[in-house]
Amino acid sequence: MQITAMKDPVTHHSTDYRLASAPFSYRDGVLRADDFDDLYFSRDDGLGEARHVFLDGNDLAGRIAAASQFTIAETGFGTGLNFLAVMALLEASPPKQNQLGCQIDYISFEARPLPAAVMAQSHQTFADLAHHSHDLIAALPPQWPGLHRRDFLHGRLRLHLIYGDANEAVEKADFVADAWFLDGFTPAKNPQLWSQDLLMAISRLTRAGGSFATFTVASAVRQRLSEAGFELEKRPGFCRKRDMLVGRKRAGALAPQPIAQNREIAIIGGGIAGASVAAGLVARGVTPHIIDARDRLAGGASGNRLALQSPRLSVDHNVASRMSADCLSFAAGCSDAALAVIADRVISLDWPDREAVRQAKFRTQFWPNDLMEFVDAKAASSQAGIDLSLGGVVHHWGRVIDPICLTNHLAKGAETHFGFSVVGMRRDDGKYHLVADDGRQLRFDQLVVAAGAELAALHQMLAIQGIAIDVTSGQVSHVPETAKFAGLRVGISFGGYFTPAQDGFHELGATFDREGNTEILASAHLYNKQLLPHGLGDGLPDPASYGARVSRRASTADRNPVCGKINDDLFILGALGARGLTLAPLLGDMLAAEILGMPVTLARDIRRGLDPYRFRLRASRL
Repeated sequence: MQITAMKDPVTHHSTDYRLASAPFSYRDGVLRADDFDDLYFSRDDGLGEARHVFLDGNDLAGRIAAASQFTIAETGFGTGLNFLAVMALLEASPPKQNQLGCQIDYISFEARPLPAAVMAQSHQTFADLAHHSHDLIAALPPQWPGLHRRDFLHGRLRLHLIYGDANEAVEKADFVADAWFLDGFTPAKNPQLWSQDLLMAISRLTRAGGSFATFTVASAVRQRLSEAGFELEKRPGFCRKRDMLVGRKRAGALAPQPIAQNREIAIIGGGIAGASVAAGLVARGVTPHIIDARDRLAGGASGNRLALQSPRLSVDHNVASRMSADCLSFAAGCSDAALAVIADRVISLDWPDREAVRQAKFRTQFWPNDLMEFVDAKAASSQAGIDLSLGGVVHHWGRVIDPICLTNHLAKGAETHFGFSVVGMRRDDGKYHLVADDGRQLRFDQLVVAAGAELAALHQMLAIQGIAIDVTSGQVSHVPETAKFAGLRVGISFGGYFTPAQDGFHELGATFDREGNTEILASAHLYNKQLLPHGLGDGLPDPASYGARVSRRASTADRNPVCGKINDDLFILGALGARGLTLAPLLGDMLAAEILGMPVTLARDIRRGLDPYRFRLRASRL
């Protein structure tokens, strides 16, 4: 396959939330970055260069063989060749029998991602990497700024691909790396990736004794790395390059602390939040225990027949908006893997008036098409498969999903304790003692509270201060399938939401009851029907024929979830409101990493916006 060279102009606006394009060309069969007039990798042997400079320069083979967990960070993802080299190295080091083996978190920053087809073509020279290249290309995330998480080699290799300016992203980062690949284009042509500020930030994110390797030995780079706290060593370079540079951060042991995989961790709550934390723990080699008062998973708000996964974005793309975007592609990937997807894409209609005004503002801005495509009524109707009579915003990574299917998929590998209604809890002898209403008792080393609407009661039991939980309820209407909506093939939202039919019923929702009422009401069906834009509701049957389900939701005063550590042995994920199916998979994965002392790659300001103690801090400033 031959790729035509592209040169797209890059425009920047204060409200431009797109990624910059990467102008490239091929010269003598070698991929070049046109604006930097530099190669993506060696024309002699790109894979050999990656292995010599970055893998051998960081002594990865020996260090990975001796470690249970290892974190690599990189300043430019480029073609993904370094990542493929690490994947091949890890695959060649299979785990011992009944062991998970070393797990690698690979954190890479990229301001200008290449098109997937270009990356695939650049890999064709490296026959040994063909199957790894196929896996990477298939899993590449959509191209919008922020964090994108992907798993490889059955979860042994976790890719954290952060799209955006490296200087800004590294400054907002808060992880600890064991090794760095400093792989920007040459310092003379791309000085922003070799600035003192960036190298100091890299040092902050490096474990004492951690390493770096790079192809350049430029004197300015050597001086800045030394000032940043690294001990430097020149080594023979690759092929035509005489020298390369490696270094260690001064002081400390080289190896990270081993993962305590024998710890007993309980998760209270068997909904999407608890299942998401469980999935993250299982993937990292720990078997958690899910405890729920009901007799099955997804017995609460996660148990609706169908639901939407879609982002909630803002015109200023604030912390909550960026968190929503970060979570969307990971959630979609989880739903795809779980075979829980009923329909791809969600269309947010220009309805009601307040939503139309908000989306009109979006149209004056510059959003990535993958995240937000603006369509008129004709295009919206064409994508939806029915006449909508309204334009709106298409979320191509939105999904209509089966929440129960997704929750069960995420909880695979966890031990479950159903019918266990926690009525007593105490901390004693370094363990949490849980007591059920039937007298059963369980003991655990660590505890995760992910109990949805029951958060408030558990907070009181655990004496957690400063987190006010609001509980509301919502009734979803099960609408019998009709001919008018038989062709619907996307989810639509409009202040409420409507799904394609599954097993003879559409889902139409949902009410918002501040009193937390759980009774099914005929008036709620009328309310849900009235949410529909004028004309759409005309083809629906009489509400007397509707079925229904009512569930309760938990939220906070600022409408952001709580996710993080209460103390060293107590963690919380909850208050997800009506967006748990979008937010929980990634937040649960990140919380699992935090519990186990592994990298959490959500931006620092997003983590602050989720901090369980944020309300107490705000109150102290008043």
